[in-house]
Amino acid sequence: MTEAPLCVVLTGPSAVGKSTLAEAIQEYWEEPLLRFGVDELYRMVPGQWAGGVKNARHASQGFTYQNVEHMPGARRIDNGPDALAMLYAMNAAIVAMLASGVGVVVDGQAFEPAVNDDLQARLRRMRDEGTARIAVVELAVADEQLADRHRRHAHPTGLSLHQNTLPKQAKDPDLVVETTGLTAAEVADVVCGWLDKEYAGPR
Repeated sequence: MTEAPLCVVLTGPSAVGKSTLAEAIQEYWEEPLLRFGVDELYRMVPGQWAGGVKNARHASQGFTYQNVEHMPGARRIDNGPDALAMLYAMNAAIVAMLASGVGVVVDGQAFEPAVNDDLQARLRRMRDEGTARIAVVELAVADEQLADRHRRHAHPTGLSLHQNTLPKQAKDPDLVVETTGLTAAEVADVVCGWLDKEYAGPR
């Protein structure tokens, strides 16, 4: 009997190591896992709705960067109504991939509680119905190491430390990995070993 497709949802602040871990999981797993998450979604956003485009005429409807008053140098992403529609569309796309029989690594979510609750509710239904295996993995890190990772991040935008103060994206993760002091390879070993034990299908 063919196993239901696997969905691994990676959560945590920007620069915590989600993308590196997503790639490691894809390489390790014995089934194809498509990578899709908030960064992939942002790359699809039309420029005039994007926060990083100067004078984008629809930015207020889309994604914008806002300064965090009590944290000098920190920024947050504000999601306008069109941005929220796109985020919900991302959730629908993840579910559609799984429904087609193909596994997914969700490489990050927006810090938008209603959108995250929507995805978790959709995935819980699939898990309850037996149509997908769902693993929610939260990566955590202390502020000092996060600040260092942020400085070396490919696209530093001042998001990391503020995101680390926000409520967690998943209410009940299946696994929490405290990554402070661990290398990316060590984090991958922990997560892939756990996935192999808990979710591996027939090889």
